[in-house]
Amino acid sequence: MCLNGLTQENLEVKSIKFKGNKSFTASELKELISLSPTSLIRRKILKQEPSRYSQALYLDDVSTLKQFYQKEGYLNVVFSQPTLTVTSNNRVKVVVNILENDPIKVSEVNYIVDSTLTLQATLPPKDQKSILLQKHLKSNSIFRDEWVFQDQTLITNKFNDNGYAYSKADFNIKVDTTANQAAINWQIQRQKLTHFGPIVVTGNKRVPAKSVLKQLTFKKGDTWSKEEVDRSQKQIYNLGMFRVASIKTVMDTAKRDTLPIQILIKEAPKWTTRFGAGYGREDKFRAFTDLQYLGFVTNTGRVNFYAKHSGLEPYNVSIRFTQPAFIFPMNTLSIYPFITKENEPGYNLSKQGWNLSFLQSFSEQLNTNVSFFFEDVKLDTINSAEIDPAISDEPLYQKSGIAFGGIYNTADPQLDPVQGFSLAMNIKTNGMYVTREMPFYRMLLEFKNYQAIRQGVIMAFKLKLGSVKSTDPNSAVPIDERFFAGGSHSVRGWSRSDLGPKDDNGDPIGGNSLLEGSIESRISLGRWGNFVLFADAGNVWKPSFTMHLDDLHYAGGLGLRIKTPIGPAGLDFARPIFEHTKRWQVHFNIGHPF
Repeated sequence: MCLNGLTQENLEVKSIKFKGNKSFTASELKELISLSPTSLIRRKILKQEPSRYSQALYLDDVSTLKQFYQKEGYLNVVFSQPTLTVTSNNRVKVVVNILENDPIKVSEVNYIVDSTLTLQATLPPKDQKSILLQKHLKSNSIFRDEWVFQDQTLITNKFNDNGYAYSKADFNIKVDTTANQAAINWQIQRQKLTHFGPIVVTGNKRVPAKSVLKQLTFKKGDTWSKEEVDRSQKQIYNLGMFRVASIKTVMDTAKRDTLPIQILIKEAPKWTTRFGAGYGREDKFRAFTDLQYLGFVTNTGRVNFYAKHSGLEPYNVSIRFTQPAFIFPMNTLSIYPFITKENEPGYNLSKQGWNLSFLQSFSEQLNTNVSFFFEDVKLDTINSAEIDPAISDEPLYQKSGIAFGGIYNTADPQLDPVQGFSLAMNIKTNGMYVTREMPFYRMLLEFKNYQAIRQGVIMAFKLKLGSVKSTDPNSAVPIDERFFAGGSHSVRGWSRSDLGPKDDNGDPIGGNSLLEGSIESRISLGRWGNFVLFADAGNVWKPSFTMHLDDLHYAGGLGLRIKTPIGPAGLDFARPIFEHTKRWQVHFNIGHPF
């Protein structure tokens, strides 16, 4: 039975659909309303009361939807009577009928400063350009309430950055409902020019105030700038000595032109300990401990003692000394001696050595590092390393050289990204300045992208390629520098390192070229986790700089991700595609594969 009207009271809602919604998905609209169907699991197992249709609830939901549409620029949206279909078991299917009509679009945007001046006469060119490029409301764009307030904050901040701490940006909007256009006139009052006043540090006990003040990008008497305040606060926090680091500008109703600055800090404990344990399909039982001591050697230096055990690393012990703000505020020096043992499917080895690293943060997104390294390596499985006895009679070799790495990362949030991308590059050399056995250079590039395609559905992509080449024609590349494929963070239809070249015994020996790609659909299951569908492709080739697209291996599968405070706990089931072997692989890990 199909009816138009609001007459079917107290019937259980079987489904909610929308008709005429061209600008917003049904998932987005369903998030806003109270009427919703109750699933069989919730009704039968969880014993939840089903959602029931009523005219009052429907009208409340229509009011909510109308407000949403109007805030998004659709002032003339019309909701006609719903279409109600009653099923044979007295449940109702609801179709919400929407006529969106054309949205209001921005016809022009004007700026008036201090009643008579223009934006060009009051801001430097770079800030004018920043406003014009970053603003949301531009000519011919859809008018949205949220964008007005975001643009208001943007304009105010730009004047703040130029010394006008008391500036205000108000707006006047003229709407032509006949033409569906809106003209926006910004009225900006700069108020008086302000400067940094006296600077006081409070809350510090172990760290001297001078160590904090060195991180400031301004001094007393400079023109006040919100941007400089934010940058200085970040640099103070980057010292790693504080739980709280806040810079407060003291402003009052008197509107003084000299603004005192209070730096409020709360120091972190001198000693801290982190430890954890877990289980993974590849590394089996794992446990670690990390002991940190602040104020080591220098006022802002710190030292970490780290120890880890797992099936892949029976032991990994290191001591790391870190000196933040070593040369520049966002530059960090790290000295890192270590001893470790690795048990991989294709080889077993133990090594000891040290790294000297310089890390530079250029922005929140861009970070780089340069490392000088030295390692003594002892192989327990010399045959799999393919060391020619004519070159080396002992399963020992040394590595030393330079490694360079950089990453540009906009993915957000960090542990469970829903948007953004990351691009990472690493280059490593062995024997550049000191002659070593098996000299080589190694390059690895990895790109990841995250995109929300609809409410509750995230598409994740990964592309990874690398190559390593020996610079001595009579020498092999060390096995621990070669590439391996297969496993929970690689092509998931294979076990760890099982994809690629093997020796006569069927043991992985690695290759000199790698190509991998993955696509993953992460579908939200609510607050507790995600359902995942994925496909992987990749291979490893023995020659350097050799990648054949017609020689890729493919895998597909599905999985679950359970959200935890330390990232999603994942269980993946995968099997090869287009292969004679159809054996399923099961992978369990903390965190997304990429």
